[in-house]
Amino acid sequence: MRLGLRARITALLLVLSIAPPGAVVWFIRERVMALVRAEDVRRIEDALAEFGAAIQREGEDATQALATAGSLLEDDPRYRAAPATKPGRGAPVVFFPGLADVAPRLMDEVGLDCLSILDATGVVVSSGHAPASVGRIERDKLLQSVTGSSFLEENITPGIGRVLTLQSRRTIEFPGGTLHLVGGRFLDSTLLRRLSPAGTVQAVLLDRDGTILTASDPKKPLPVPAGWSPGSLDGGGMWVRGIPHIVRTIRLRDQKGEDVGSLLAAVSQERLLALSSSLSLAALVVVVTGVLGSLVVALVLARGVTGPLRRLEEMTGRIAEERYEPLADAEGPGEVGALVASFNRMARSLADSRERLRQTERLAAAEEVARRVAHEIKNPLSPIALTLEGLVKTRRLRPREFDAAFDEAVRTIQEEIHRMRGILEDFGRFGRLPLPHPRPADLNDLVRGVLRLYSENSAGAGIAADLDPALGAVLIDPDRMSEVINNLLVNAVQALGETGGVVTVITKALEDGAELRVRDTGPGMSDAVLRRLFEPYVSSRPGGSGLGLAIARRIVLDHGGRIEAGNRPEGGAEVRVFIPSATAPPAGPAERGAQAVTPGSKEEAWGPS
Repeated sequence: MRLGLRARITALLLVLSIAPPGAVVWFIRERVMALVRAEDVRRIEDALAEFGAAIQREGEDATQALATAGSLLEDDPRYRAAPATKPGRGAPVVFFPGLADVAPRLMDEVGLDCLSILDATGVVVSSGHAPASVGRIERDKLLQSVTGSSFLEENITPGIGRVLTLQSRRTIEFPGGTLHLVGGRFLDSTLLRRLSPAGTVQAVLLDRDGTILTASDPKKPLPVPAGWSPGSLDGGGMWVRGIPHIVRTIRLRDQKGEDVGSLLAAVSQERLLALSSSLSLAALVVVVTGVLGSLVVALVLARGVTGPLRRLEEMTGRIAEERYEPLADAEGPGEVGALVASFNRMARSLADSRERLRQTERLAAAEEVARRVAHEIKNPLSPIALTLEGLVKTRRLRPREFDAAFDEAVRTIQEEIHRMRGILEDFGRFGRLPLPHPRPADLNDLVRGVLRLYSENSAGAGIAADLDPALGAVLIDPDRMSEVINNLLVNAVQALGETGGVVTVITKALEDGAELRVRDTGPGMSDAVLRRLFEPYVSSRPGGSGLGLAIARRIVLDHGGRIEAGNRPEGGAEVRVFIPSATAPPAGPAERGAQAVTPGSKEEAWGPS
């Protein structure tokens, strides 16, 4: 469906008001969102980098503090231990009495969070952070590095329970025995809070099973999704309490390289969601404002441009209908007003020209009728004058032959007078053709009735009918349409001449009306005849008035139809009449004209229906 000018202008303005601002807002939104995401990723990466640096610092501090504790235990009389030998089976067992309270004092003095003193067999002889572990065998602690720190999970009961620590080991040799100092720092919420001073990064420490050991916010720790495993969320994201989070993980390994836990860090995307909502709302406001502005501009343009153009369109329609009244509305300023003024001048000029043309046509028509009537009347007058002159000469020169000549002359004069009367009747009838009075009628029955008159024609032509049984009633004046069919049959039969042939009448039902075709197998028509076939007073047959097809054309046009003629590729001529249905729109002036289609033209080929 083709849109009008107002609709196209409105659509264009809507596109211009939506697409560019929408594209700009979308670009800004994506750019801002990308910057915020990049900032969040940078924050979490900075937090992880700070965790690594903190671990390194804590490990170095713990190693240094453990070295200080070892020096104090070796040199300070307050902590010096004297080994003793306990007899037993086989080799004697070395033990260190009086060390039960050494580890707590050393731990406080050097600033460690945890400190255990083990003998060479891995038995805890003193512990500052877990006194209940004294006497317990903890050989795994003997695997701790003496040059660096590694992660170790402690279960301090009774007390704080399970906690992840960063510990190292120092060995002290005594005469008759060896002690191992294993100690370090707790990885607690205080350390995790230092990863993100602003609190934008949430962190939790998990054991190898995904159980939370500690969190940067112990009261509201970051939940761990069900089915979590080390590395399952690394580099991805998760939803926490309906808000997306960017997640990163670091695996923590012990001295043997086995996973002992994980650090899970996340940054909330709540700010990104709020920013996205704000930008989306801004985009919606921009689009709605643009749409409203476009509608206002379209309304103004419609009043200033499309309104006058619509009036001009109405005016051109009136001109096509040969109505030349100028526009009554004010022409207004600007180019559109000038165009309206120009159209008004053109309408007035066309009205004047049309009136002059009508007067000229009336005069030309009157002259043509007078010339045709004079020409047609002159032909019978000549034999009448010659006949009378012959009678005068016969009476003067051959009186005895006058009676016989008189009878012949009277017969000749009567024939010519009859011919003149017929000519005058034809001209008079063409000039006063009655308007049709259409009513539903069966076109096939009408054709059959006319064909009965031609069942035995003087030319000996064969008459055939091919009538469409699906053709229903059409809106016609049967009397006027019978005259059309009769005229077409007369011309078709006369076109066959003495050689004879076949004339076929065809009817066909169409979506928008009915079609009547009359075709013959004669020699066809020349291009000169086709060009003027339906003009009045034009005849290719000697003695014809040239009004038969003109009358048929006039009747068809009065029915709102059209009539066409042409030569068939198979030979012969064909005349086609289209009769519109009662609901079909009336044909325009250009469509109601008769058309004569010459052979080889681009019109529809004349072939069997």
